[in-house]
Amino acid sequence: MVTVDQKPNLIRHLHDLSGVWQTDITYIQLTNHRWVYLATVLDPEKRKVLGCKIGDTMTAELVTSALQMALDMHRKPLIIHSDMGSQYTSAEFNIKCQNYGLKHSYSLKGHPYDNGRMEAFHSILKREEVYLKAYQTLTEVQAAIGWYINFYNRNRISNVA
Repeated sequence: MVTVDQKPNLIRHLHDLSGVWQTDITYIQLTNHRWVYLATVLDPEKRKVLGCKIGDTMTAELVTSALQMALDMHRKPLIIHSDMGSQYTSAEFNIKCQNYGLKHSYSLKGHPYDNGRMEAFHSILKREEVYLKAYQTLTEVQAAIGWYINFYNRNRISNVA
C-alpha cells in the first residue's frame, strides 16, 4: 500500500465556496455484483453537477475525464477540492490542474466532511436513483445517471443558501 503525505486543505476555513469545485468518486454495483465507478465534479455553491464520467475502472483517467468535461462546459474555478485518493494525487490529475491554473485542495485523511457537499450529492443520488434500480450494464448506469443529473441540475429543489 502506497501512502501519500497529507496535502494542503485550501478550503477548510472558507465560508464562501464560489470559485471552488469539489470532486469525488462513488461506487455503483451491477446485478452481476461487478462495480462501476462515477467520478463527479460539483459546484458546491450552486449545488450543480458540472461534469461526470462513469467507467468500469477507478483510475486517474476517470477523474481527469470528469474534470475535463466540467472545464469544457464551465468557467474554470480557482480551486478544485478532492480527497486524498490515489486518482486525485496522481500525476495525470495534477498535471491537468496545473495546465488550467487550478489550485488543488485536499480533504484531511479520514475527514469526508471536508468534501461535504460532494458527499451529500452522491448520497442523494444513491437514495433517489441508484438504490431504486437494478442495473445490468455500464450503459444502463450511464443512461440513468445522465438522466438523474439533468433532473438534479434543472428540477430538484436544493438547499442553496
